[in-house]
Amino acid sequence: MSIVQNFNKKYTQSLFLCFFLISSYVFAQKPVLLDDFTFKIGEKYKRIKSLNTYYVASGDRFLSVKKGRNSMTVQRYALKDLKENVKLRQVIEDKGDFQTVMKLGNKAVVFYTIRDKAFAQKLSLTGIVAEKPIQLAFDKENIDNDFSFKSTYGFDAGGRINKFAFKKSPDGTKLLVLYRIQTAQDKADKIGILVYDTSLKLIWRRKVTLPYTTNKIENEDFTIDNAGDFYMTASVFNGDSSDKDKIKSSYRTEVFKIKENPKEIIKSKIDISGKSITNAIINVTSSGVIKISGFYSNNDNKEETSGVFSASLDETGVVNNTVKSDFPSDVMEQYVLKREERVNEGTQREDDKKDLEDLKVNNVVFNGDGSSVIFGEQRYAESFTTSSSSGSRTTYKYYYRDIFAIKLSTQGNVDWMHKLPKFQMGTQGKRSMSYFNFRNQGKHYLFYIDDFTNLKRTLDEFPTRYFDGKKEFIYLTSYVINDATGEVTKEPILTGSDIRNARLDVMELSKYGTLPNKDMIFEAYDGKKNNLLLKISLAK
Repeated sequence: MSIVQNFNKKYTQSLFLCFFLISSYVFAQKPVLLDDFTFKIGEKYKRIKSLNTYYVASGDRFLSVKKGRNSMTVQRYALKDLKENVKLRQVIEDKGDFQTVMKLGNKAVVFYTIRDKAFAQKLSLTGIVAEKPIQLAFDKENIDNDFSFKSTYGFDAGGRINKFAFKKSPDGTKLLVLYRIQTAQDKADKIGILVYDTSLKLIWRRKVTLPYTTNKIENEDFTIDNAGDFYMTASVFNGDSSDKDKIKSSYRTEVFKIKENPKEIIKSKIDISGKSITNAIINVTSSGVIKISGFYSNNDNKEETSGVFSASLDETGVVNNTVKSDFPSDVMEQYVLKREERVNEGTQREDDKKDLEDLKVNNVVFNGDGSSVIFGEQRYAESFTTSSSSGSRTTYKYYYRDIFAIKLSTQGNVDWMHKLPKFQMGTQGKRSMSYFNFRNQGKHYLFYIDDFTNLKRTLDEFPTRYFDGKKEFIYLTSYVINDATGEVTKEPILTGSDIRNARLDVMELSKYGTLPNKDMIFEAYDGKKNNLLLKISLAK
């Protein structure tokens, strides 16, 4: 072999080895948490199959409640090492229809119903203690199975509420139990309100007749403030509407404030001329101001959202200030052009949902300067009914799609607005879909689970669909938004290989334990027989 041939052979081998090493290094790299975060994982423990799981964190303790068919399994963990204390595991008979779990004071509380009665049972986070159930609600009149309030903001999976709703005040010191009485369509709608403290001692209760008949009112969102006063929003139709179709019918949005005393219902209208409010939620700011914030549409096209608003109530419960803004026309034009490009290149169907259809509010963040950031999501469900000799069967597909983030100034200007691509679909409710957001040091973080092929896609590209329960390579991902500038980045957070090959597709992002220092505790599944705890913390 000549010297030249030998040199070429060695050069080719060296080049191949170099390429191999570089390739191995690149593809071996795992997406890691942003510098803003750190994470810690605990030891694996045997998985307990469940229909629903709920988590409560307090101090250095963590508790999970796993709902089976006829019982609940309570697991208790130490957060220092993220390890379950198996000796403190407890199985409790499920005596009724399981509803939800929440933290009240330093206890976890399980809520369940038996026919027209609602009960609560306190669980200790540190010992094998399940206190005697306490009856919270009962009414001599028939309680309606149709809870009727359309907003499930703040509830598990955005799903159906059966008979009773349970909701805490913003500071966690009060508990609201809400239900609806069966009424004829031509009779005034009637609701039951009970407010408790964290020890489950009754503060006040009332059965309230609303000022409109059932066929003219659609109850929307509700809450209590830190003082225990009740607030709700409703769509009031101009005429009788048995199906309450907000696209075809004319209606207005009103706010009600209800106290124990005086008995008068304080009501007022949110007036945005030429617009109809399509979706809104009630919040209480850190200074105690009640605000209703959300989306509206033009009256001549109520299928598509056209703007954003935030209305404040005065101390009496009357709307005294409304800040609103149509979406900027240049942004709307870009949405139309980009959609046309995707349709023409074949990456999006022409008959697909329009960008601004079916928008729902997920959360609102109020800044110290009076501005607010409204986070929404395009979400909807489709039903499919099939018939056979044994009868008909209806199945559902649930869609959690693009995130919308809009900053609204105190002067009624949209400082920035983003459509953040995401396409999640499932058949069993919310589970691993949707997202959660929080703010820290001037940045908004929006965590969600996504298909890995979307990591390098731009904000204008159509995302690959993520299927809930998909057993493939997926990421916990975050959009990061700078509140001051509106700058957006998309960052991979971690994949299952980062947490001992655990499955991220079974992490329910709406259900996690959180501590005052913003540590977030999740439970992951290794896809075989074990679970483990994952703690994500803000970097020090």
